[in-house]
Amino acid sequence: MRTVGPEEITVAIEAAGVNFIDLHRRSGALDDGSAFPRGLGMEGAGRVVECGSQVESLAIGDRVAFVDSSTGSYAGHAVVRASRAIRLPDDVPSEVAAGVMFKGLTAEYLTHRCVPLAPGDFVVWHAAAGGVGSIATSWLVARGVHVIGLASTVAKRRQVLEAGCMAALDAEAPGTVGSIHELTDGKGAHVVFDSVGKETVELSLASLRPRGHLVLFGNASGDVTDFNLSRLGQMGSLHVTRPSLKHYIGDDAELTHAAARVLQAMSSGAIRLPRITHYPLALAAQTHCVMQYRQTQGSLILVP
Repeated sequence: MRTVGPEEITVAIEAAGVNFIDLHRRSGALDDGSAFPRGLGMEGAGRVVECGSQVESLAIGDRVAFVDSSTGSYAGHAVVRASRAIRLPDDVPSEVAAGVMFKGLTAEYLTHRCVPLAPGDFVVWHAAAGGVGSIATSWLVARGVHVIGLASTVAKRRQVLEAGCMAALDAEAPGTVGSIHELTDGKGAHVVFDSVGKETVELSLASLRPRGHLVLFGNASGDVTDFNLSRLGQMGSLHVTRPSLKHYIGDDAELTHAAARVLQAMSSGAIRLPRITHYPLALAAQTHCVMQYRQTQGSLILVP
């Protein structure tokens, strides 16, 4: 562990979140430019055990969470900038924060700041029973948005309905596009949120109404390549965006505001907390395998 800088803190990690981005960084599919050597994991929670000489916003003993690609959370301790730490209220355990904060921040920017959404709009959400999906869909339902959740198994689709979605469908079923258009009064969805990518992009585009928005925020099945942009006009003047969380919380004030919104939604019950599955840190490799083959519901965390 490196020495703490004047504007940094050392966090004794009590739980680390596991996310698809960790798999991409491990495999080399994603290079965010951070220096080597680098640790895996960008989400963690625990207690402050050391403060730099210029840190005034936090003190030793404070409980915090962090989402930071410049440090590794699969560890006993992490050094992070104090301005990027999120102070946790007493009623949010570290294990919950580690399982929710990255996904909650992702759900926040996608549903509040990425594309326009209003009560009564229709949304299709891929992997709706997953960590981000379970948070985002319940949050959208609380805002009066009609959500159609896609999930791969009967158990996951049951969970999607319990979260308040108007319908739960199997993305691989042959009649899914037709069902989506029936549920949206024959018009299609206003927005489709797709974290799967290559295997689902055609379904996503076909599910939209004219001038609808496709938000590709992940590539669990691979990147979407060789796409002819002229097709967007032919399919109804569709909009496509490929956002990334780092561009929505890059500013310290943005991060603070977004985290406060997530914590408030947790407190009010506006978001449904995902099921959190615990693994010991020593089983990080097995945990990645479980996630890679989409054998998960909710969130996975590692406990040192």
